[in-house]
Amino acid sequence: MSGYVALGANIFYMLASVPLALHYLGKAEFGLWALVTQIGGYIALIDLGMGGSVARILIDHKDDRRNGAYGSVIKTGVLVGVAQGGLIILAGTALSAVAGSLLHIPADLQRDFLWLMIGQSVLLALSFAGRIFNYLLQAHQQPAVSYYGSAVLFFVNLAGMWAALAAGWGVFSFLAGQVVMTLGNIVVSAAGCARLGFLPRRGEWGAVTWLRFRELFDFGRDIFLYSLGSQLINASQTILLARLLGLEAAAAWTVGTRAYLVLTQVIYRIFDFSAPVLAEMMVRGEKERLCHRFRQILILSVNLAVAAGAMFALCNSAFVSVWLKNKIEWPPVNDALLAVWLVVCVTMRTHTGLVGQTKQFRFMRYIFFIEGLAFVGLTLAIYRFGGITAMLAASIFCTLSFSLPYGLYRTHKYFGLGWRELAAWNRSTLVLALWLLPAGMLTWWLTRYLPAMLRLGLGGGIFGLWTIWAFLRHGLNLELQNEIVGRAPRWSRPIFARMGFAKSQI
Repeated sequence: MSGYVALGANIFYMLASVPLALHYLGKAEFGLWALVTQIGGYIALIDLGMGGSVARILIDHKDDRRNGAYGSVIKTGVLVGVAQGGLIILAGTALSAVAGSLLHIPADLQRDFLWLMIGQSVLLALSFAGRIFNYLLQAHQQPAVSYYGSAVLFFVNLAGMWAALAAGWGVFSFLAGQVVMTLGNIVVSAAGCARLGFLPRRGEWGAVTWLRFRELFDFGRDIFLYSLGSQLINASQTILLARLLGLEAAAAWTVGTRAYLVLTQVIYRIFDFSAPVLAEMMVRGEKERLCHRFRQILILSVNLAVAAGAMFALCNSAFVSVWLKNKIEWPPVNDALLAVWLVVCVTMRTHTGLVGQTKQFRFMRYIFFIEGLAFVGLTLAIYRFGGITAMLAASIFCTLSFSLPYGLYRTHKYFGLGWRELAAWNRSTLVLALWLLPAGMLTWWLTRYLPAMLRLGLGGGIFGLWTIWAFLRHGLNLELQNEIVGRAPRWSRPIFARMGFAKSQI
């Protein structure tokens, strides 16, 4: 719940910051900030997977601190984070000097691009230096401290950006709030670790050794290759569009996919919140329990993606028109493709996420990188035939061809399941889709010529209620229904009964 509170604050920040920025800035300046943010994601690959490695290996050692391994991982992680922060500043500064001309940034914006890149790099370096505290909270399944702190800091970030925009700072206003956000997150997480006793006591710190570094680096190397490929697949679109079609196309992508990114954060976090617990089951050898819980997580995530994707496909173009008062055009066909990609990505990410928790990447260390290269190459080949739409089609094709089949294969092997048994996990997904797709297409056809506000109201209202009913009734299998009813307040159980929901428990 604390994670979704933080996510809600993040959603509010994203929804409020875009129209606020476009009120003070032009589309080209806004696209410039979006471009710098995405380049920052590539600079962060200097992490080389060490962050994810520290977070996962802490779980291996947290139950026994006396031998010093736990403290050794912490000390090594801090030293690595500080060193990587220094490299980020150097890399960001060097890249800012040459990337402007390579990406065809207009001459009047190149100076702004230079200083934005430097500022973004400094803030990213600070976050690397202090992120060990977040990893400690995650390893001990106590992330609520940082989540609640982030929820408050998002509002501080928005207030700082607004004040800077009003003061005439222009595109640099984005950096103003992020300074407080970055420093505040470090302070809150550090205080939480100290209060909850997650830092080693005297005599438990261990030593920084080459053996400990190799343990972190060997696992981190696999995470790095995984992250590099994932970055190419999921976070290269703005860079490609800025280079191929200009900053206004990059701005359109940033705005048109804003709601999609919110949905991915909501759904991805079902697995993300569960990952430390799943890893602990692996460490303790609870494989049967792990299979049961992973199956529930998969069904919940994928079916929620189907429901959310149906709503998104119907409502997003109308939402963009109302939200930004028709300042940016976004065709509905892109929404349909994004809805398909949402379901594909959630399915793929859940299966491959399980592989990551096993620490046995094997060929998965390369599959995302191969897929990323294929996506970039295919986009360069077909973008002339459809722009953003063609790029989305390339994304779906590549994920279906590479990472999704591999993730399914690894789940099949890890649990020793037959292919029919694994396919049966998604039987409810097919049923849910059959309830939603015809109703969604009919609603779109009946409302397609209405004003955007009315389309949004009818889609979000009537079809939204239908989607909620279909998801609760058909998107949750009997096990999940029983667990929800078992945990629900008594006053709500008659409501579930009227829906035909887990009757055996009511």
